[in-house]
Formats: sequence, structure tokens, C-alpha cells
Amino acid sequence: MRLAALLGLGRPERLIHTIDEAIEAVAEAMPGFVAFDAAIGDDGRAALTIDATGRLGLVVARGARVRGREVQWPMLRQIDGGIVIETRDRRFGAVVLNRLTAVDIRRLGMPPLPQREPAEIVYEPAAA
Repeated sequence: MRLAALLGLGRPERLIHTIDEAIEAVAEAMPGFVAFDAAIGDDGRAALTIDATGRLGLVVARGARVRGREVQWPMLRQIDGGIVIETRDRRFGAVVLNRLTAVDIRRLGMPPLPQREPAEIVYEPAAA
């Protein structure tokens, strides 16, 4: 925790916990990037968003501000602790999305599975 936060000065540290927060953060950090889905790291410090054309936007929360950058699919790699995005940018460095797997990334941008109606169990007495 930073000294200013310990002393109660400045704005609180910004974290990303929901898809809506990630979409709002990437819109703030990357004007013109219109995301509709996101995969968020467990610690809330970074999120990977996707737009309707399949472009990826990485958003990282540092302090009270967020930074965003477009990334390419080959920059993503799975590691033991999650997914690492090697941005090749000194401002970002390598960003880790904690506790995400390749399956989470593959689901990014997919429509939700349709919900089936619950089965109704009908009891029919045996014929006499």
C-alpha cells in the first residue's frame, strides 16, 4: 500500500472487479475502443477486453488511474499462475492476469450458453 493511501490522502486505489468496470476503464484509457466483454485478473489490477471486431484491449489499474493498450493474440501466454501478456512496452511490461486459464481467454467474447428449462420429473404409478 502506498504512503498516501495509508495517510488517507488522495484518491483510493482503483481496482477492476466486474466486466462493466473493465469496459468503462478501457473506454476511459483508450478512447474509441468499444469493448463488450472482459476477462479480469483475480487481484483486480488488470483486465483483457475485446471489441466486436476481435481486437484486444489491455487495461491496467495503477493507483487511482488506469492505462490501456491494444494487444495482439500472440502476446498472450499461459503460465502456472494465470495468463501473462507480454506487451513489449516499457510502461506496461509483462502483465499477469492472475488465476485465469486458456479456457477463460477462449470464452472471451462468446455469447453465454443458452439456459435449459429445468426437467420436470413425472411420477407414473405402475399399472395394476
